[in-house]
Amino acid sequence: MKLHHWLAVFLLAALAAALLVGAWNLILDPFGVFGDPVLDWYEYDMTMNPRVAKIAWLERHSADYDAYVIGSSKASSIPVEKLNEYTGRRFYNMTWYGGDLLDEALLVSWLLDNCQVRHIVLCIDPQDAVWYGTQEDPIKNNMHAKADGSSLALFYLKYLAANPAYGLEKLKALGRRGYLMNADAVYIAETGVYNKERRDNVPIADMASYLERENNLVPQEPTSLPHLAEAAATLRSIVELCRERDVQLTVIGVPIYNDEFYKYDEGELTRFWVSCAEATDFYDFWGNNAVNGDIRYFYDTNHFRNDVGLMVLRYVFGDKSGWLPEGFGHLTTAENAAERARQAFADRQQVPESAYTARVPVLMYHSFTEDPAKISDMVSRIDVFEETLKALKEAGWQTVTYDMLESYVLKGADLPEKSFVISVDDGYGDNLTLMAPVLERYGYTAEVSVIGVSVGKDTYKDTGKAMLPHFSLEEARSWEEKGVIRLRSHTYDMHQVTELDGEGCRKGVVPLAGESDEEFARAILADFDKSRAQLEAALGEECYVLTYPYGLYDILSEVVLHSAGARVTVSTDKGTAELVRGLHQSLYAIKRETVTGSMGPEDVLIILEER
Repeated sequence: MKLHHWLAVFLLAALAAALLVGAWNLILDPFGVFGDPVLDWYEYDMTMNPRVAKIAWLERHSADYDAYVIGSSKASSIPVEKLNEYTGRRFYNMTWYGGDLLDEALLVSWLLDNCQVRHIVLCIDPQDAVWYGTQEDPIKNNMHAKADGSSLALFYLKYLAANPAYGLEKLKALGRRGYLMNADAVYIAETGVYNKERRDNVPIADMASYLERENNLVPQEPTSLPHLAEAAATLRSIVELCRERDVQLTVIGVPIYNDEFYKYDEGELTRFWVSCAEATDFYDFWGNNAVNGDIRYFYDTNHFRNDVGLMVLRYVFGDKSGWLPEGFGHLTTAENAAERARQAFADRQQVPESAYTARVPVLMYHSFTEDPAKISDMVSRIDVFEETLKALKEAGWQTVTYDMLESYVLKGADLPEKSFVISVDDGYGDNLTLMAPVLERYGYTAEVSVIGVSVGKDTYKDTGKAMLPHFSLEEARSWEEKGVIRLRSHTYDMHQVTELDGEGCRKGVVPLAGESDEEFARAILADFDKSRAQLEAALGEECYVLTYPYGLYDILSEVVLHSAGARVTVSTDKGTAELVRGLHQSLYAIKRETVTGSMGPEDVLIILEER
């Protein structure tokens, strides 16, 4: 074959290959540039490059929004649903990787030219003066051409000709997609925020356990602010743009963990602080306070939790319904910025944990008897129980309820110095005939978790198989009304027994063998709905506490139950409940201490005193 024939074949093959690559990238569209026409999986696309994919998303959905949160990845913890509630607007969160005010200014300009914009919340922090105009990866970290003014033809050609491996990875990720989010798709496309369902449903334990599990402390090195002047000028340009278009602008200096904050040079940070305030008044959440000094309020050293984002908005909008720590939030102006910075660097003393945490022992009982021969790990003598309560009363211990724990965490209500919880599982009849009168004599309250399917029964699920009698809700009503007991859910029918239900039965809120996440989630929801309806119909009060049968649960249990309205969950994990104000996770999988039939007053007092 002649050379020109070989050349023609080569060129045709190259053209065919290019067309195939282009078609592959157009169809799979791993960056969402072309509208993701087949998979429509923008959660994945935004994970690959949020700067590009979010603008592409808005080109299709901008009519759904009229306000925007803008900022680095820290801004993702500013919840749009709460902003919508406070403002009456429809916010979208444009958060992306890295703090770069240049890109954010380009974004503001694009939004004002192409979308309906009534309000912008701009989140800033000193990182904006560390990084400026950076582009670490021209395909995964770059700005959309429609925002930065570069050639649209070259922009689209770049993504058509991108490495086909990107599309292949998207297909592989599709195969890994499950009920819960994973690292393949970290955004929620409809709101723009990071999907934190896993991290927001992990219990917050004592500091040592928390650090061991999370391993989220990133060592911080001294940091300079080389782009201070550029950042200040760009902030001023954003302020002017919004003023020209009559768009409301709220600027928030987002919370910064102390380990990061105090790595900045005081002089440089003061100049940054003042230059921001000279551009516009803004709310700053910088400097030492209970939140910024405790890593449990952060997902990692550089990112504060969604609950902290709620605190930020409560401060900005003057909402006093929830807890805010002392010294959290300031309206900074050009007149007070330098003094604010001076104060922040002058006061570095750690806020004592006692100001915002409480350690509350939760005792776990099951059944009571008058017969000493019947005591066991789950059955206590009622006379010993009374002796125990008498000893605790004399020592100054007071019972608190889950309602009171929730008020402490979410509203900042106080708890008695010597607080403890009496929890009783299963709902046996002796809880009313033996336990309740003793509680009443000492002015104590117990949290009693009932198994819905066994309520009022003395045979197991009407099979005729005898079981220890369980009280009815009607029998319990008068004790509830007097405040002697509080009834909670122990599931409707997930407390099954192998000897009665057979092998493979549902023992606890965990998946059965071979059960998919979707099937398990449906089973959890159906069971909780049934249990909740049973209790609420009988008692006329909200059911929001669930005690796990056998203490068995997993992350999917927590995600599904909390999304369904279970604000408190209770485990059998050994230990003391540690409650952290402002963090709803400290109400999840609450730890307890088992009180067995062989334990006397001295043993229980030791548990409480060693909290």
